[in-house]
Amino acid sequence: MNKRDISLPYFLMLIVFFIVNMLSVKAVVADDEHEHPNHHEEEVAHIDEDMASLNSISTAVASGGDISKTMTLYGIVTLSPEHTSHVTARFAGRITRVYVEYGDTVKKGQVLASVESNSSLQTYNVTAPLSGSVIAKHANAGEVVSEQTLFTITDTSTLWAELKVFPSQASLINSKQTVVLQSDDMQTRSVISQLLPNTSGEPFRIARVKFKNPDDNWFPGLLVGAQVLIDKREVNLRVPLSALQQYENKTVVFIKEGDVYKPLPVALGIQDNQYAEVLEGLNAGQEIVTENSYLIKADLEKDGAEHSH
Repeated sequence: MNKRDISLPYFLMLIVFFIVNMLSVKAVVADDEHEHPNHHEEEVAHIDEDMASLNSISTAVASGGDISKTMTLYGIVTLSPEHTSHVTARFAGRITRVYVEYGDTVKKGQVLASVESNSSLQTYNVTAPLSGSVIAKHANAGEVVSEQTLFTITDTSTLWAELKVFPSQASLINSKQTVVLQSDDMQTRSVISQLLPNTSGEPFRIARVKFKNPDDNWFPGLLVGAQVLIDKREVNLRVPLSALQQYENKTVVFIKEGDVYKPLPVALGIQDNQYAEVLEGLNAGQEIVTENSYLIKADLEKDGAEHSH
């Protein structure tokens, strides 16, 4: 047998050995990928404290608290009947002098007008029965008066809101429920004092809310919205709505561990206008992003888009 006869089988054997080894390596890799199908680099964002502060990224420790369910009603501000007075003359006679004008602010006991009595021909004073504003004036010097209203005075330091309660809402609205009244940037808290029938024949009831107006910022005729507290319960874990984001088709919060921020899918329960209950995915005591979490979401989505190319 010559050298050529010996070298050819040997060369073929080397080729077979090489192919078998390559297949073995591929099999090991395939098995490893089968056992760890989700094995990839964890999606996180690295943001140092200075950058977080610059972008107003705020965090808080997750904890429990109250979830408050509210219902929105709408209505109008009205005068307080018990703080409004219609002033008349005690005895019929002629007005000799008027001391106040429409729109003036008066004090209780202040002289409003002087009247000469028809019977005694003596002059007496008509005084303010309460402090407030003159919102109507029907008195001029020289006029003869008897039983008509001369002045209407109201104290606007206390007002009422009359809110419409429609049939679909009526079963959830009761007296003594807490109410937050709001108009533009003004807000005040009170309770429902009365529930009254609507005398106009329209299909709603009236929830009347008495509230203080010490700075005289509220006024009759003002349209208001009201958040009525209809249910309140304590939950083991809640997060602000501002902490929630939609990421990769999941509702997530972003947790902070040092300079590392990462998304954490959560399952939610009841929620109100401020908070959502967390049922699964988050533990009390973990630090979560509460403000501007969308910046972290945008950063992760940007990195994901770059890696996909």
